[in-house]
Amino acid sequence: MEALLLKLKVENTRKERIFMKKKRYRLELTGILAVICLLWFPVTAMAAPSVEGDTSLTVTKDGNLSAEYTITSDEPMDSAQLTLSYDKEALTYTSGSGGNSFSGNGGNGTVQLSSKPGDTTTSFTVKFKGNTDGETALTIAACTIVVDGQEINVLSGDSASGEEGEEGEEAFDNNENRASFVIDDRTFYEHRPEDIEGFEPTRIDIQGKDSRVLKHQSLDVYVIRLYSDNGSYRDNFVYNPDTGNVIPFVQMTSGTDTVIFIEPEEEVHVPTRYTSVNLGWGPKYTIPALKHVIIDGVDEIQDDTNRYLIYGINQDGEKAWYSFDYDKNTLQLFDDVAYQGEQNYIMELEEKELGLGTELSGQIKRYDRDMARRLYIIMFMTILIIVLLNVIVMMYLRMKKMRFSEPEETEEEPDPVPRPSVKASYITGNLEENESDFHEPGEEGGEEEEEIDLEIIDLDDLDEDD
Repeated sequence: MEALLLKLKVENTRKERIFMKKKRYRLELTGILAVICLLWFPVTAMAAPSVEGDTSLTVTKDGNLSAEYTITSDEPMDSAQLTLSYDKEALTYTSGSGGNSFSGNGGNGTVQLSSKPGDTTTSFTVKFKGNTDGETALTIAACTIVVDGQEINVLSGDSASGEEGEEGEEAFDNNENRASFVIDDRTFYEHRPEDIEGFEPTRIDIQGKDSRVLKHQSLDVYVIRLYSDNGSYRDNFVYNPDTGNVIPFVQMTSGTDTVIFIEPEEEVHVPTRYTSVNLGWGPKYTIPALKHVIIDGVDEIQDDTNRYLIYGINQDGEKAWYSFDYDKNTLQLFDDVAYQGEQNYIMELEEKELGLGTELSGQIKRYDRDMARRLYIIMFMTILIIVLLNVIVMMYLRMKKMRFSEPEETEEEPDPVPRPSVKASYITGNLEENESDFHEPGEEGGEEEEEIDLEIIDLDDLDEDD
């Protein structure tokens, strides 16, 4: 009996040892599995998409600064987009770089950078110029990547799923069935829009394709979402069914009104001395706007302020021009009546000044014309006087020459019969009477000298010569 009890006791002890060995083995196996799990999950978490970079900068006035940012993912990224916010009073964006097919744009306190890495890591560099001295903060406002056609929000870790993520791997496979738009020489395709407060989904025909859009609950405003051909840019746009055009969806506050930018209507009134321009908005978009111009003669010169007029509609459906300050990012209703009254007054003054200028110009032309006429008359009279003087002088010289030439010819004639030199004697008497009336001089003197020839002189001829 005792032997049987001893045998049973030994058997129980052996079973207990076997059980303890199995229990220890299970504990060891459980511990190993726990260690493997602890090692596995942290590695998985570290491999999740992340973005790191500078969040503060030391600013020096007129100094150049740079900030570095790195985006990582556990799988190669088709595209990456990073949006930064900064204090525009302290910094001025100058340039950016990084990644394949890099694209960057900044200003007004926001910087948007994008690239197509094709790798698990991509980096961006942003350069600023300091406006003041001190410290300033940089904020990563948004960071999204596209992996295998799926958009992932790096900051939250969320990705498109369910109905919202119907794009998935087929996001860019059926673009031929989507409405398309060309923006900045790049093709954008219509996709399912995200929910926006105050809008509700509906379907309309766009370019002959049944498209899902968002319509404002109280306004005739439609919003669609467009993706660029490579998925780098994904934004909401306001669609105009009448013209088929799109502009970036912008919603701002003006006083107590909420304003949505829309495309100006064809018949909308354009204020005096404003010209149409395209206002740059974001990295690659533009918004139709108006810019004030200064008249310089016949040239129109845009003023150097960063103020623009943008057409918008408020929550009550009232459409009007709004003055947008690009530097301050503020919006206020444009008072067209007051502005037009001011411009009418300025134009009236300019017309008066122009009238005075025209009158003065006319007087100057008339004065020039009269002076030219007088000058021509004076020149004509001067020439005429000179000609007359020349004629008179020539006639005088000719007459003088003729007067001096006659005596010379008389003096040069030789006497054909030489006469002896005798004292002149005259016979007096009347030719009409008889010859007895003439007495020779010798007879009167009583003395007869040598015989001389007598010359008969007619006294009447002498009287005529005298």
